[in-house]
Amino acid sequence: MKFLATTGAALVLSCLAVTAVSAEQLKRIPTKPGTDGNAITISCFRGPWSQVIWDRPNAIFVEDLVKIGYTYPQAHAIGERVCRDEYGQGEHEYMASTLRKIMATTPPGH
Repeated sequence: MKFLATTGAALVLSCLAVTAVSAEQLKRIPTKPGTDGNAITISCFRGPWSQVIWDRPNAIFVEDLVKIGYTYPQAHAIGERVCRDEYGQGEHEYMASTLRKIMATTPPGH
């Protein structure tokens, strides 16, 4: 019984440590919503893995694309394309460049 209690406590502590790291990472990634009406916030959920597994655009990214004229399905598809690019992982300028290229070939409202 003591073994189960010790193992359970260790498991809880390890889960708390992972949660704390994830929360800290999330504080740094997105920019504050509403800081600039003309800016597009590139904000992606990464998950705890270094591989592209759960990567997806956060709501602020999709909403900013909708604000400038993309439909929701277009905005979500653009967000998926930018966030799921394995070369953009940790490379904000690469992600911004990818978004600029997509916007140049498919402007809002088309």
